[in-house]
Amino acid sequence: MAGLHIAFFNRSFYPETSATGQLLTELCESLVQEHGCRVSVVTGIPILPAGARRSGATNGWILQREAFRGIEIIRARGTRFSKRRFVGRFSNYVSYFLSACYAGLRLDHPDVVVALTDPPIIGLAAYLASRRHNARFVMSYRDIFPEVGRLIEDFQSNTVDRVLSRVNRFLVRKADRIVALGDTMRQRLIDGKGADPAKTIVIPDWADCSEVTSGAKKNRFSVEHGLIDKFVVMHSGNIGLSQGLETLVEAATYLRGFPGIEIVLIGDGVKKPRLEDRVRELGLMNVRFLPYQPKESLKESFASADVFVISLKRGLAGYIVPSKLYGILAAGRPYVAAVEESCEVATITERYECGLLVEPEGAKDLAEKIVTLYHDRTLAERLGANARRAALDFDRRPQVRAYYNLFRELVPAPSSARVTSGSLVKRSFDLLLSGLGLILSMPFWLLIALAIKLDGRGPVFYARQRVGRGGRLFRNWKFRSMVASSDQEFGPLQAKVGDSRVTRVGRLLRATAMDELPQLWNIFKGDMSFVGPRALLPEEIEVNGNGQSVGLHEIEGYEERHHVRPGLTGLAQVYAPRDITRRQKFKYDLLYVRCQHFFLDLKLIALSFWITFRAKWEDRDRKI
Repeated sequence: MAGLHIAFFNRSFYPETSATGQLLTELCESLVQEHGCRVSVVTGIPILPAGARRSGATNGWILQREAFRGIEIIRARGTRFSKRRFVGRFSNYVSYFLSACYAGLRLDHPDVVVALTDPPIIGLAAYLASRRHNARFVMSYRDIFPEVGRLIEDFQSNTVDRVLSRVNRFLVRKADRIVALGDTMRQRLIDGKGADPAKTIVIPDWADCSEVTSGAKKNRFSVEHGLIDKFVVMHSGNIGLSQGLETLVEAATYLRGFPGIEIVLIGDGVKKPRLEDRVRELGLMNVRFLPYQPKESLKESFASADVFVISLKRGLAGYIVPSKLYGILAAGRPYVAAVEESCEVATITERYECGLLVEPEGAKDLAEKIVTLYHDRTLAERLGANARRAALDFDRRPQVRAYYNLFRELVPAPSSARVTSGSLVKRSFDLLLSGLGLILSMPFWLLIALAIKLDGRGPVFYARQRVGRGGRLFRNWKFRSMVASSDQEFGPLQAKVGDSRVTRVGRLLRATAMDELPQLWNIFKGDMSFVGPRALLPEEIEVNGNGQSVGLHEIEGYEERHHVRPGLTGLAQVYAPRDITRRQKFKYDLLYVRCQHFFLDLKLIALSFWITFRAKWEDRDRKI
């Protein structure tokens, strides 16, 4: 929707260097530049060098206004004491919160108000602003309190914990939508804070895969710091309370006998002085600290690493999601993750086979995994290649688009009101038919699973992330119809006539569409519908007439087709020849979005059964 006005509340924003501040800045930039939104940000006063002043800033007694790349920034004044002590942090947070409450009243009628969690009570200011302007309210969780607050080493209070817990329960109850960074975090919010599962969605963090790429190790950064001939084990990012980086320093004691290995910690944070003291105390010559690197230098600094370390203290899985993971994936580098099994990092690591896992606080195990990659460069190279492929599922554009579609869904166009009752009928029909289909098709599931296993090695099911309604990602299930290694070897390519990747059993499954039976579960869950546009891969591409690859998001009609749930069948699947271009298929999809009604769905389902009965789904020409 053109002109959608979104207001964000978070203390950290450009030019702050924290991960949350940088990601929020990228989100706001993309919403303005790529989706035509008007964006306002209520944020804090950044700490700049003495005498520095941001261009365009206008001072006020409580608020300071400026603009950055089309974003309206309202800086709420607060104290700026050192964050190394609790008293300073507490004063900074509370003073910013009070100013932010006032700033929210001065906003120019936003359509959606979004609160992040810096500080953890800022959602209250955003909620007041949403009520003042009759806007929709979204809570976007970066951390969950009071669990994360228990990391504070210089202050603990059961009273503060109870207050933060009640604040969170209030906010999730009042929010129109709740955004979590991963499935574990989503479950923490549902089980621990009482969040409504129907309102709680997952939109992960990201890296810009066009800016952070797999670069050569020999570059300006590695030359400047003498890292070319070293096996560099790198931690890059905030050196704070949650990472448990003491374990990495302890691991360095086990690595003294490997003169080629050097541990490099890049960044700043409250823990850095203590870690530096510990390194001096242990007399470690294989550990080096380097200052924070600006965003423009990330490609070279990341390329200087041979392996990264990601760590999170025990007990924090799901309460914090380390955002540094996505930059590491984009850089195409392997990593060792010292995290719990339930952590989102562990889930991604196992799903994409892009790193090695160790238990948190296991210094010896961490050192052994580093040595494994030091000796086995082939393994390290394979994990790094898998990491880069995984990064495409967490690229910046699809995640920003998911936010945009969420906001647009909350503030629908007036013309969408007419389909509300029809949507209820459609969902009820999907639920009833998919439930019945799951029960009746179970004997076929067993036969198909047996045939796949007899036909060759590999899993029975195939699952990939797909783009759903509103740009939300979900896991789409099918029976495996291709050789097990097809994705790793060939990437997400469309099947062709006589495709060598398709197994013998797979040819029959694809011709009859029986490989898509597991998608009945996706329909039952609400990820899909029986009828709608085809669910696409986030990283899927189109090859145009001159042989150049084009991202699907660049093709006209891509956004509009996500106004509805993706379908098991649809106009394009039934009526369009299989090998027409995406642009032509999208025209069929847009026609369905605009003309959808219940009887059209029934007709398409009946035609789909007829095509299945005749085993015509793989035909390149007309199917009916």
